[in-house]
Amino acid sequence: MIIVSFIRRTGVLASLGAVILAGAVVAAQPFVVPNAPKFPLALEPRTYNTSDQKITVTVVAHGIPRPWALLPLPDGDMLVSARATGQVFAIRRGTLDPKPLTGLPAMHLSRPTGMLDMALHPTYAENHLIYFTYHKPLAGNTWTLALGRGRYDGSGLSNVQELYAGNPVQTWGSRLVFANDGLIYITVGGAARSPDAQATNTIFGKVLRLKDDGTVPADNPFVGKAGSRPEIFTVGHRDHHGIAVHPTTGQVFHLELGPIGGDKINILKPAGNYGWPTFGYGRDNDGSPMLPPGEGIEPAWITWNPGITPSGLLFYTGDKFPKWKGNIFVGSIVRGRTAGTGGIERVVFNDKLWELRRESMLQDLHQRVRDVRQGPDGLIYVLTEEDDGAVLRIEPAL
Repeated sequence: MIIVSFIRRTGVLASLGAVILAGAVVAAQPFVVPNAPKFPLALEPRTYNTSDQKITVTVVAHGIPRPWALLPLPDGDMLVSARATGQVFAIRRGTLDPKPLTGLPAMHLSRPTGMLDMALHPTYAENHLIYFTYHKPLAGNTWTLALGRGRYDGSGLSNVQELYAGNPVQTWGSRLVFANDGLIYITVGGAARSPDAQATNTIFGKVLRLKDDGTVPADNPFVGKAGSRPEIFTVGHRDHHGIAVHPTTGQVFHLELGPIGGDKINILKPAGNYGWPTFGYGRDNDGSPMLPPGEGIEPAWITWNPGITPSGLLFYTGDKFPKWKGNIFVGSIVRGRTAGTGGIERVVFNDKLWELRRESMLQDLHQRVRDVRQGPDGLIYVLTEEDDGAVLRIEPAL
């Protein structure tokens, strides 16, 4: 367990102010909320009978403070980002290294801002490049979303470059993915009820599309349009914390949170408008119903009511769970805004993308699931976003 365990044992309280100075990362006690967890993680392995597969869930590592993203590496190691501290930790041969990776850039740090998602370059085996999103500090107390990359050498990132930075925005979470076209798709949140989610002169509430060097593809839908930022691919998004590529069609699927219910999965289309802040499938924060999507608004592929606060999106393509092959897995933070109800959602659909059924799993762990990934071993790994954040491994039960 990393330093957070020491802090709890000795009674020393770390505060966010200890890791922030002028919007930059400084060394670095992990951020700890000084309260005992309401739902402590059960550390012993658990076995479950799901509808199609008996599974065992094992804690690989824990003690990571409020992690955001999990990145399995081809050699079986894993990287975990901790948003509020601007850090990345490595799990090597199943053991969590308490020393964070070196080489990351300065970040704007707060509880909802800092180090975000990570992705491997498609030719990682040759270049060892890792791409990542983070909040770049700007003048005063402003920030923006930025894309960086660096070469991973086992202990840190070298030759780190800022490839892209947007306009000043108050945005929080982000995900990124390399699609089959070799381009990077990046989500930029827009939880505030603001017309900026519809405006094309800001990255607020958008999906961006970039080349691997951070430049804009010539065929992006807003290239050459006066007053529009050319990196924008789709508009009208609230917070959207999951993005994945369909393994057969290459379509980009995308998670989006409704205020109260109406959480959804979209299929992204160039210049598509997904409705926020006016149209949705649930209710606004005051309980009033949102207008259902109408003409000019892209419909959701599927929705959740009550909402699950989705985060992390995976198409399973491995062989360890044959009956799950091709299924979608979605992390859940809370169901119906009730604490301690997070878990995983599995969605089964056919080759016409018609939904057949759903299954909820791991809710008895009472953990906020922030990310879901497939490892090179074909197993499924889950990241919990708690003060005692953990990586869990799902494998077939013997």
